[in-house]
Amino acid sequence: MHANVLFPINAEAFTYIVPEALESKIKPGQRVLAPFKRGDKVGIVTGFGGDKLKGKEIKLRSLKSILDEEPLVPANLLKLIKWAGQYYMSTSGLALKNALLSAFFTGRKQGKARLTYDENIKKSGGFSLTQEQQNALTEINNPEDGVFLVHGVTGSGKTEIYIRAIKALPDDKKAIVLVPEIAITAQMVDRFRSRFGDEVVFYHSGLSTGERMTQWRKMRNGEVKAVIGVRSAVFAPFENIGLIVIDEEQEASYKQFEGLRYSARDVALARAKLEGINKIILGSATPSLEAFYNAENGKIRYLELKQRVEQRPLPQVEIIDMTMEDKQTFSFSNKLIDSIKETISANKQSLIMLNRRGYSPFPICTDCGYTYKCPACSITLIYHKDTKTLNCHYCGSHLIPQALCPQCKGTGIKYLGAGTQRVEEELHTLIPELSFTRMDRDTTRKKLSHYRIVKQMEEKKIEVLLGTQMVAKGHDFPDVTLSAVVSADITLNMPDFRSGERAFQLFTQLAGRAGRGDFPGKALIQTYEPEHYVFDYVRHHDYNGFYKKEIVQRKELFYPPFSKLIRIILSFKTKETAKKTVKDISVRIKRIDHKGIEILGPAPAPIEKIRNLWRWHLILKGKNSRALRRTASLVLEKIRGIRNIKIDIDVDPINLL
Repeated sequence: MHANVLFPINAEAFTYIVPEALESKIKPGQRVLAPFKRGDKVGIVTGFGGDKLKGKEIKLRSLKSILDEEPLVPANLLKLIKWAGQYYMSTSGLALKNALLSAFFTGRKQGKARLTYDENIKKSGGFSLTQEQQNALTEINNPEDGVFLVHGVTGSGKTEIYIRAIKALPDDKKAIVLVPEIAITAQMVDRFRSRFGDEVVFYHSGLSTGERMTQWRKMRNGEVKAVIGVRSAVFAPFENIGLIVIDEEQEASYKQFEGLRYSARDVALARAKLEGINKIILGSATPSLEAFYNAENGKIRYLELKQRVEQRPLPQVEIIDMTMEDKQTFSFSNKLIDSIKETISANKQSLIMLNRRGYSPFPICTDCGYTYKCPACSITLIYHKDTKTLNCHYCGSHLIPQALCPQCKGTGIKYLGAGTQRVEEELHTLIPELSFTRMDRDTTRKKLSHYRIVKQMEEKKIEVLLGTQMVAKGHDFPDVTLSAVVSADITLNMPDFRSGERAFQLFTQLAGRAGRGDFPGKALIQTYEPEHYVFDYVRHHDYNGFYKKEIVQRKELFYPPFSKLIRIILSFKTKETAKKTVKDISVRIKRIDHKGIEILGPAPAPIEKIRNLWRWHLILKGKNSRALRRTASLVLEKIRGIRNIKIDIDVDPINLL
């Protein structure tokens, strides 16, 4: 008897002999201990076979032991892992690595469930629904299966629809709720616990490994009704799923950018097809163009919520022209500072966003023009004042700046531009009495730090919450009446075909944090490009108008949703090797029959160097997914024999940087 065993590595399953003593016990989904190279490795049994090896002189090794009495991984999840490896032109091993915690393969024991959230959550019966909410819920809960796009303005009560849709599931059906950021789970935690108690678990990297193992086991054993989690929760080991919710479905953080470059949203849609899951809800105030296009063309069902709950008005949005506006510091116009002071005087709160962490994004010597760049990446280093280091946000390396310029030995080192740390410093100088907290990756590394900051906002211990884009999404603070963007230009000028869409979504989401309680809100957006077309639509919360303009551009350029993309990233150790090899690659791919598929490149990637590797890329565009993948496979066949090259494949890339 032969068993196929999958390991969490970049490979497909390996075949082993099953000793007679284990034949009656072994099942797909169990963990086994198997000899691998010079040691032993824990893997998952995916099936039985070995017939293809008959007649071949291959010496197989025997499994050593079975580690689980019953399968750890259910059959439906094994099927999804295999699909993900194939669809993303990767391997089942890398898909397994994403689906299961590494602790299951290293022998680490399950941790004890510790109190991690507020214990005093009272049971709640929910809110009375608006007519729009009731109509949407009736559609979702009807007997017909379907994918639903719930397009609701900020504050329209989408979360309440998710909760009631889960409540309406039969007792034996489970639900997965995906959210894009750990920060969003903080408020979701309390909302769901107040309605489901211990029947809901939370699954994200903010929990310890032991706690995540505990949550995983609860799901596997069917002890809970639902899971709320970030990207990896799409691989929840439920066997009988009735509903998957993807909140803020447009968010880029659903996409993984290394290893298996999967999109949790798209894996969820595929899981629904593979497992016959009845209902999928895509929720957003600013849907992705692809989702709205599919709704417009009848591929998914469209449910609209035009009004906020209790008929609350949407915030007024004002675009501040920083070329004309009086300002006391580089970052703050007088109008924004005055608005913050007015908000404090009214005993209300503010959200301030700058989508760049650190202190200064542009350290430069004013004597000779030298700029500090990461030695490993083609990226300017960011000065972090708290650690007094120059940090690379791509590879994680850092340098300690010297008093003298490395090039001219001059003393004219200046730190230009602003990150969240500098804005925090300026805000403290301008309004010393202000109580505020910064929320970015640097301040939220510790366990449950997101949750604590959110609780402080809810308890009004913070007057201003300053942060990166994580402050713009999903939060519901009734006393926030002012939201502001310090510098909109960072988001507007990304060299990517989705930059306009990303900017519109982010600004609209941030604006929507204001005025969600009993008092109306306003949003201020500071920019040096007030004439940019995006602001015409942000100003009026006009998603439909923005969509109509943007979709025309996408059609002209043949970008999604009118085509599908595959990006092949080629990485080299030296710039010279890259140039020589790329010439050879160009010659090779010219011979490929790629009828109906457009091949762009190879060309240098916009971010040319990351982690000491020089990057080039090929972009494949086409309408037919099968033809596109066939062409990508042919390209890979042509270049896989070339030495000294690292190849990464990104199916359905969300950016081309």
